[in-house]
Amino acid sequence: MTAASLSELHREIERSLVAKADASYRLQIERLVPGIRTIGVRVPKIRALASDFARRHKGITMEKLESLMEQCCATGSRDQILFGAFLLARSKKQLAALSWQSVERWTRAIDNWETCDQIAMSIAAPLVAAESSLVARLVALARDKNLWRRRFALATAAALNQHGRRLPEATLAVCRHVVADEEPMVQKALAWAVREVCKNDAPLARDFLTRHRNALPARVLKAAAAKLAPAARRKRL
Repeated sequence: MTAASLSELHREIERSLVAKADASYRLQIERLVPGIRTIGVRVPKIRALASDFARRHKGITMEKLESLMEQCCATGSRDQILFGAFLLARSKKQLAALSWQSVERWTRAIDNWETCDQIAMSIAAPLVAAESSLVARLVALARDKNLWRRRFALATAAALNQHGRRLPEATLAVCRHVVADEEPMVQKALAWAVREVCKNDAPLARDFLTRHRNALPARVLKAAAAKLAPAARRKRL
């Protein structure tokens, strides 16, 4: 694909999003997430636009999709980043060819939980589930000084136990590195990840919470134990 045609595809994405922008929704998001860059397109509409784009551009390669995601991330726009993530996620058969280095580069554009979790769940989790060596890369991100990269590692780890995936050990291998993390966004993701483990291996989740009970903040312990049986939950709390 030439640079001009890639630029035109990106402009097409921009135009489609602008056409669906909702000023009142933008204000709502800006109140909830100060500093976010958005034009206020609702998630279902972004998904629909990405689906329509994919239908009109059948046969687009993963290399081209990566390049489009790069451009979307470069804008810092919440709406464009979500569009790129949803577009990539539709190419399930090609996703294995995606470069993990690209995924890590995209995490630098994350500045809110919404884009963080969507890239993690839609793109990163399938890659990690297919290639176990990438768990080590998640562990490295869980130790990163940037809170959104730590959140990203946990959101990806949580999704390793969704949509038929069953990788509780890998999830907890990431979780144990953020037990003492004081960032609320990271703590919430930690509790979420442990709850997802409960669905596939409750004893493993129970043992993890028992082992780290004294290090975990009470609210995190309570949220993480929410899916345990009542007796086990009372014992851990």
